[in-house]
Amino acid sequence: MIGSVVQGVVQGLTEFLPISSSGHLVFFGSVLGLRSDVAFVAFLHLGTFLAVFLFTFRKILYVLKRPILVFYLFVSTLPAVVVGLTLSDAIESSFDVSVLPITFSTTAIFLGLSWGRMGGKRMDDMNVVDAVLIGLAQALAVFPGISRSGVTIATTMLLGYEWEESMYYSFLLSLPVTLGAGLLELDKAGSEGIPGMVSALIFGLVGLYFVRFLIAKRSFHLFGYYLV
Repeated sequence: MIGSVVQGVVQGLTEFLPISSSGHLVFFGSVLGLRSDVAFVAFLHLGTFLAVFLFTFRKILYVLKRPILVFYLFVSTLPAVVVGLTLSDAIESSFDVSVLPITFSTTAIFLGLSWGRMGGKRMDDMNVVDAVLIGLAQALAVFPGISRSGVTIATTMLLGYEWEESMYYSFLLSLPVTLGAGLLELDKAGSEGIPGMVSALIFGLVGLYFVRFLIAKRSFHLFGYYLV
């Protein structure tokens, strides 16, 4: 149980910081001998799904009133779904500490490229090309060590969107992915995953407000140095 709670804390704090929750779960799982398989990690995502749902609730209502934004979020979600279903064996085998130097460095490159590159575009300015590019970036994050929030926020900023809009689009984009991954692995995670899911929810909310503070202070890219 304690191990599950620890993994939930790690998941919650690192899911939204641009440092890859799955990469850190694999790392700490290797160092501390804790469970870090795909099913368990996916189940923990249900906790962070609930955290994002609460954090973005008003933005969810805003998007639901604009069907075109729902469509763009759907477009951005498709690449990760396709990659997840077609490369499941490769993803499973990648949950090993040996891949982390490559994937952590990939996230660091995205963060470095995004430094000072945001513009003034808002979510209502989204188009199909931008939605596809953001979705392709998110698809990379099926591998541990590549931060989903890091690469999607960085890509959105590189496309000229302002920081808050980039953050919210990334967080909204995480909802179907994290919910779907968690539900698919629900029967494999076991009851030991429940304490971890609860701690992931609590610390996920902490992580969400912290990353909002960091982006507002233009400090988001500094996590690239940490990853390297």
